[in-house]
Amino acid sequence: MSMTINTSVHHIKKKSYKLRFLFILLIPVTLLIRWLVSLSPTGTEKYFSRGIYKYIMQPVSQLTGLFPFSLAEIVLLFLAIYLPLRLILLIVKAIRQKKISVFVPFLANIVMIGSLWYFIQNTVWNLNYERLSFAQNAGIKTQPSSVSQLEGLCALLINQTNNLRKEVTEDKNGVMTVPGRFSSISKRSLEGYIVLEKQYTFLGGRYGHPKPVLFSRFMSHTNIIGIYACLSGEANIDTDIPDMELASTTLHEMAHQRGFAREDEANYISYLACMAHPDPDFKYSGSVMALQYSMNALYSADKNRYFKLAKTYSEAYLRDLKAEQAYWKQFQGATKKIADKMNDTYLKLNGETDGVQSYGRMVDLLLAQYHDRLANNP
Repeated sequence: MSMTINTSVHHIKKKSYKLRFLFILLIPVTLLIRWLVSLSPTGTEKYFSRGIYKYIMQPVSQLTGLFPFSLAEIVLLFLAIYLPLRLILLIVKAIRQKKISVFVPFLANIVMIGSLWYFIQNTVWNLNYERLSFAQNAGIKTQPSSVSQLEGLCALLINQTNNLRKEVTEDKNGVMTVPGRFSSISKRSLEGYIVLEKQYTFLGGRYGHPKPVLFSRFMSHTNIIGIYACLSGEANIDTDIPDMELASTTLHEMAHQRGFAREDEANYISYLACMAHPDPDFKYSGSVMALQYSMNALYSADKNRYFKLAKTYSEAYLRDLKAEQAYWKQFQGATKKIADKMNDTYLKLNGETDGVQSYGRMVDLLLAQYHDRLANNP
């Protein structure tokens, strides 16, 4: 009788493992959903990005926002410890019992959880990659621009940055600093979006406050300075970075909270929100970000024009720039290369065909704004 019961239990467990492997079918189902949604960006915009996503993520983000730490980071830390330990124990068990089958339940769980995660992440967040672009939503028309026009944009941004630099606080070394650092930035971060949503209502909504990453120093080694946890709605920030980058990085991740998945668009939205902010440290951070992207584009197009304009940087901004370069020089090892490859692959899988290079397309939006400014102020 006992043997019969044991056999039955074993059969049930075996059947359960097989069922867990079937969860892998969620992957082609997810790909089918992504393809169907991609056929109608207008419909995705109306019903998902401005509808389902906001109704789901705003309360989730507000709920997780009650915790002062990042829940997503805690989960990642747990997995980073649990999975290797679990694997070691299984290897020991397999050696003792001389059975490779001990790995089957573990693999079944990995397949089930991984497939569920892939399905949920795509249906809750990644569908935002198929929405209308920010330019379409905002009525911005991008157009080809000459190197001279790019040079004009850079000159404008240099003048703007130099002037804003006069309004921010310095430390004893003459480098821009934010009193209170990330804590202060986080508390004030929503103010720019409150102003901006009056012009772009689709950027409205209330989400949880941005959060500091506990292992920010390690995060700097990857050169990824912000991560949006799409299932918990948390904007996670590397708080170890130079103060000059804190505000623009924070508002970038907050753009992701609002359903704009593409990196180049989140950069531009961050710039707009920084410039709409009442405080000069936010304006300066946003202006610096726009300037650096634009000057990088000019360097690629015409090095002589780049070096000519770089000579017009103010001494104060140059101090900030040198401090920023010194900081990032520490983090150019193997971890950065691995993180770059992973991030590049993720972006390409989600339709950003230029991968990491797609960040440069922010300049097209800045140029469109520059052209409008010239047209209105000839």
